[in-house]
Amino acid sequence: MASQGNEKARVYIINALKGLEVAPLGQDYRHVFNDKAGRDGANVIGYIPGTDFPQQYIVLSAHFDHIGKGARVIYNGADDNASGTAALLAIAEQVKQTPLRYSLILLFSDGEEVGLVGAHAFIRSYQALLADIKLNINLDMIAGDRGTKKLRFISKGVDSLLDKQGLKMWARLRDSARIQVKKGFKSGSSSIARGSSAVNNRIRWRAASDHYVFYKAKIPFIYFGVGTHKNYHTGNDDFNGINREFYLAATASICRQIYLLDRLMTN
Repeated sequence: MASQGNEKARVYIINALKGLEVAPLGQDYRHVFNDKAGRDGANVIGYIPGTDFPQQYIVLSAHFDHIGKGARVIYNGADDNASGTAALLAIAEQVKQTPLRYSLILLFSDGEEVGLVGAHAFIRSYQALLADIKLNINLDMIAGDRGTKKLRFISKGVDSLLDKQGLKMWARLRDSARIQVKKGFKSGSSSIARGSSAVNNRIRWRAASDHYVFYKAKIPFIYFGVGTHKNYHTGNDDFNGINREFYLAATASICRQIYLLDRLMTN
């Protein structure tokens, strides 16, 4: 959170948003917060106004933090979650050129790895917007490893935004992607290295990333990811370990889905 590496990441994201001429949501791109444990952090938040419903929002989120350094290893986090962070910037570039009907909030969250604290801070700070947030789309680990073949997702509440025909159209679009887009995640465990040991816990996918905070706030969500893989939370999660062709196709598929959902959602 309040580390030199995190600040470098924030500066990179902010400069990228400025280069795309994406405005901040408020006066500043940095959304500074202090969590319950007294730790300082800062999200980065961008905003692209919608053409038809500028006062209603889709929140596209990805966390930019990672575990950092262990005793003898650096966790570079290429998939977890540079993949989601870079995808947000790519999608922002597209949406800036061709805006959505609904306004798009780009939430680059801090502190996901230590309890989703950046997403919690966003919800606390923007209570006045919550009733107007139609949907959260959260991207966390969408590049996988070299053997990854499927982009997975879970969702809750989307049926309140789309009618039956819209749900069918969304399913057909997923099925037409160059990669397999499958509902649901395989059961797995989270292994987080701490010193010379590891903490293993079964993964509850609904609560596995920032989308859970939106779910608790009764906001519909879609979470895209690939699930766990051999490089997850290890020192091998670097650029050379990801499935680059898959990642580009996954990002393109998610972008197409965002445009379709934006078009089909009922106001």
